[in-house]
Amino acid sequence: MPRRPRRPPPEDDQPTAPFWMATFSDMVTLLLAFFVMLVAMSEVEVKKFEEALSYFHGHTGMLQNEMALVAGPTTPATAENQAVQQAERYEELLERLEEAGLSDAVEVSLTTEGVHVTMLDSVMFASGTSALLPDAERVLAALAAVVAPDVQSVSVEGHTDSVPIQTATYPSNWELSTARAASVVRFLLAHEGALAPDRYRAAGYAEFRPRDSNATAPGRARNRRVTILISTVPWPTSSTPIRP
Repeated sequence: MPRRPRRPPPEDDQPTAPFWMATFSDMVTLLLAFFVMLVAMSEVEVKKFEEALSYFHGHTGMLQNEMALVAGPTTPATAENQAVQQAERYEELLERLEEAGLSDAVEVSLTTEGVHVTMLDSVMFASGTSALLPDAERVLAALAAVVAPDVQSVSVEGHTDSVPIQTATYPSNWELSTARAASVVRFLLAHEGALAPDRYRAAGYAEFRPRDSNATAPGRARNRRVTILISTVPWPTSSTPIRP
């Protein structure tokens, strides 16, 4: 019987997949690179939001235990929403102050507690008085416009330098600093869209919480100030000072 011819062995260079797969893989790789570039470019625009979000991950504020007693547990989604709202409020306030030409007269910062606004008394009041100056009212009007219903607390603190005051109206710096804080609260409450009065508080600390030395005139000028905190966190169980 004649032998059957042997089949040739398979060649190693035979394709293991259809040729169109190589083209398809190249296209998918290019699409992936394209979307990675889009994400990388978009991160520049939301950088300020990511910085704000980083403050709130895993906690409700600077005093975590006290805040938890008041506000209860905060989910990551709630914390992120609060951070975005704070960042948006911060940006809006900066824009309003810039439009009013007052950005150089006011310090605005975004912290874990909320939006901080610090104004020197040279912008706010005449020496030894608690009556608001026109520039102060313009700043406070811009600030009141960004106090939305999601804000849970607005804290106002008055500070003076160490130079004693003794008048019939203000026997000491305690009365003067407290009266100045109260003037700011009264103005904010009178603004359209103000929050319920129990969400505001006014406090005076006289010269006892300086942020600079009282030994020099520039230092005393920095110490005479009003600080405002706008926060989406309710009041803590104990009074906590605003850190400038």
